[in-house]
Amino acid sequence: MALSDDLKQARREAGLTMVDAAEKLGITQGSLSRIESGDTGVSSQRLIDMAGVYSVSPSSLMDGAVVNALSDKDLDRIGQVIEFVEEVLSEHSSRPKPTVVRETILAIFKQESASIYKSGADFDPTRYRELMSVLVKKD
Repeated sequence: MALSDDLKQARREAGLTMVDAAEKLGITQGSLSRIESGDTGVSSQRLIDMAGVYSVSPSSLMDGAVVNALSDKDLDRIGQVIEFVEEVLSEHSSRPKPTVVRETILAIFKQESASIYKSGADFDPTRYRELMSVLVKKD
């Protein structure tokens, strides 16, 4: 099954009409129709956005298996992100509020999801050292 078919299936399983999904994605219904018909490609960020709106795993869409849960790849990646954030936070005496930590983990995971889609690259925490220094200084 093609990615366009998987995207259509994921939208339908999420209970969304094409109009509803397009609105949530901030695109026109025509644009979504072209994506679902395979006439238009989908960027990595758009794929991640669609997966979020449809409550499916981005990597499951790439693997051609729409599932309503995170894949093992996603779980491993988010585990690596959490370990990295916790390691950096353990080096400091103050700890940011849980909501700030959550937002940081999610921001890094979203970037990592895009990175793995584009290149299949392994998790590289050095990309996030600057973000973490800002986080630690926030509180």
